[in-house]
Amino acid sequence: MMFMSLNHNQTNGEKSNMLPLHLFNKDHGIINTMFQHSFNIDFPDLLFHVGNESDSLSCTGITLEDDVVDELLKYIDVNDPVSFIKGKLYLYTKKEIRTIDLEPLKTVDLRIPQIKLDLNFLKKIIEKFNIIDFQNDWGLSDEYSPNKVIKMLIESCDPEQIMETLKFLYGRGRGLTPSGDDIIVGFTSVLSAFGFKQLTLWKEQVKIILESRATTDVSESYIQAVLENYTSKKMVQFLKVIRDKDKEQLASSLLDIQNFGHTSGTDTLLGMYAAFMLLKSKFIH
Repeated sequence: MMFMSLNHNQTNGEKSNMLPLHLFNKDHGIINTMFQHSFNIDFPDLLFHVGNESDSLSCTGITLEDDVVDELLKYIDVNDPVSFIKGKLYLYTKKEIRTIDLEPLKTVDLRIPQIKLDLNFLKKIIEKFNIIDFQNDWGLSDEYSPNKVIKMLIESCDPEQIMETLKFLYGRGRGLTPSGDDIIVGFTSVLSAFGFKQLTLWKEQVKIILESRATTDVSESYIQAVLENYTSKKMVQFLKVIRDKDKEQLASSLLDIQNFGHTSGTDTLLGMYAAFMLLKSKFIH
């Protein structure tokens, strides 16, 4: 078996600062899922995402140059073993061992930024959401309406109501990250950023429903990350635009989120919009 390193190509990649919390020396895993431009490795405490630079950095992984990822995808197969030893990933493919050195990758802080609530700017954010056509672009079918889901989220105040809403959303929809889960991620991310007073109550119920394991591994890992106050690079960039009250960047950073996945971005934005509406109603009352 030949030993092949990719280190010379890796200086332009990025890595999430969440990784050291869940990826440990001598961890062993397997290639879990493969896509056109990315793949996931299932480690004991982390579903590790390897994506290309053209996509947004996930809080659960790294990005590498596009051609490097494309090259890797030619060699690997689902269930190939992977080891993490002294900062390097060793991918044991049927042809050779490929290595990815995480050390040279740029660390990106993907913790959810903390934001002080400003009612006037909050109104501006809500206005910007008019550019999103939820009814036609979201991932749930026509039998549900976006407004119904927004209303459910806003009116969920006690543990029973929250659990009822979560049971409706969790795992609902198709694809790698079902629409309902993306809505949960968007809603929780915004409430976390603003330190919403009922956030602990909401997160407790999310933790309980996660135990049912009734969704995809990928979705579960993103929801778990948000509970730990980490989220995707695009979401962090959008929240920083809000924190800095950068009106000029509001629309473009919103659309950056929408452009993620088939309906995933729009579904995430729906959850975020519901959270902003909830914050506005609490602020006014």
